[in-house]
Amino acid sequence: MKVLFFDVGYTLVDESAVWEQRCKTQAETEEAKKLGLTAADLYHEVEKASIAGLPQYRTVIDKFRFKETARYQHELETLYEDAPTVLKTLAGKYELGVIANQSDGLEKRLEEFGIRQYFTYVVSSWDVQMMKPDVRIFEHALKLAKCRPEEAYMIGDRIDNDVIPAKSIGMKTIWVKQGLGGLQEALAKENAPDFTVESLSELLEIL
Repeated sequence: MKVLFFDVGYTLVDESAVWEQRCKTQAETEEAKKLGLTAADLYHEVEKASIAGLPQYRTVIDKFRFKETARYQHELETLYEDAPTVLKTLAGKYELGVIANQSDGLEKRLEEFGIRQYFTYVVSSWDVQMMKPDVRIFEHALKLAKCRPEEAYMIGDRIDNDVIPAKSIGMKTIWVKQGLGGLQEALAKENAPDFTVESLSELLEIL
């Protein structure tokens, strides 16, 4: 194996506080109040969208036809505790990369988390103007790494965005069963990853 590619949200970074706040902010809008929707109701809708393999927030916005939307607050993200040790260990054996649907400034955020130095390749949807599950973003990353699909792993929390497209072009896949993507059990049965782990630390038993 030559390159390990990682997703970011709910893979390296815990987004729990972001989603809780986003649903809370959305519930405080006049539109949500008129519909009698609470933060818990909206979070449940986000979970349902995740389970179905649909765009998490966009699905909820479209369902209730919200015109006012709550922003995603990157400042509420926290790095998973085991991420630095796991990345440092794996970077000693493989080249590491990122393939992630992220807004502008991903490299700066990775720097702030203290993990940028472990990645040789950082492919963000914002920078390349392609989003997972579009297989072209994976192909772009492989080309950048001069790596054949069978020489690479895609490691991520989502079956729909990470496992399915990566598998379709011949990459190996590891499902990190964390966060909202960790709810995609049914999708995982239909599109089995090569490995499933409950945390990043478990990667060290496989790789």
